[in-house]
Amino acid sequence: MRTEDGLTICVPSSVVREAEDAREATRKLGYVARAAAVFRADRLVVFPDREGERRRGGEYVRTVLGYAATPPELRKDLWGERDELRYVGVLPPLRVPWRTGSTPSGEESKTQGLVTEVGPEGRVRVNSPLREHPISLLVPSGMEVEQGERVTIRVSSREPVRARITGKPEEGFQVVGADLSEALAGDGLAVATSRHGEELSVSRLGGIVSDAREAGGYTVAFGSPERGLPEMLGLSPDGIRAAVADGRSVEPDPGFDLWLNTIPAQASEVVRTEEALFVTLGSLTLTE
Repeated sequence: MRTEDGLTICVPSSVVREAEDAREATRKLGYVARAAAVFRADRLVVFPDREGERRRGGEYVRTVLGYAATPPELRKDLWGERDELRYVGVLPPLRVPWRTGSTPSGEESKTQGLVTEVGPEGRVRVNSPLREHPISLLVPSGMEVEQGERVTIRVSSREPVRARITGKPEEGFQVVGADLSEALAGDGLAVATSRHGEELSVSRLGGIVSDAREAGGYTVAFGSPERGLPEMLGLSPDGIRAAVADGRSVEPDPGFDLWLNTIPAQASEVVRTEEALFVTLGSLTLTE
């Protein structure tokens, strides 16, 4: 079941920059995936922050998160064996009620596939349980897909393979890579999380929730350890604080409707991204 309004979560490619090893990086991304599942996110966007990356960057982050977002029974077929997935055994279960279909028995059934390449003339290459190698399928008219997204496939025959894309899975969330400006151009109230933003209060929360409902949900962006959104975007923290205090837009405007400090009583010098996810989304998804 979906919430009435959509939720897009944006995390940087540098989100695991402080992880000591691949196991710890995988565990951290598991918490990010859990937050996306718990708060019913539609999309989890990994945006580039190459200056902040260390040993593991955007490809690693997208792969582990994409694997976590895939129904367990399809993970091996869709992702195969990759170095980035060496420690996926530490990922926590998302417990999303996946519906992936069943083996055909005279009637059409459905499964899921992973878009590995977007080609010309409305066709894409898709990893699926139907074949060992990706298959080429036509994207339905009016539907847009990106590399890394999962799609729902209607199967009429496995020998020979006859299948078609019918849409995107209704359960879980999609993991894609995109520039932050592209993610902010979609629907939803665009929120930047930062300790330099407006302090969230009980009295202010009602107005924010109302604005998000009118906008069709939220697009919420987070920084990485010891490297917040202002630094990534080349913005002055003092300038952000001054603009927030005066009720002005932050300049230059990166596309956010609101800069928000969701932990105004922060006592730790650094709040980890996965901690900020649960705190922030737990507040913003409260209902009246």
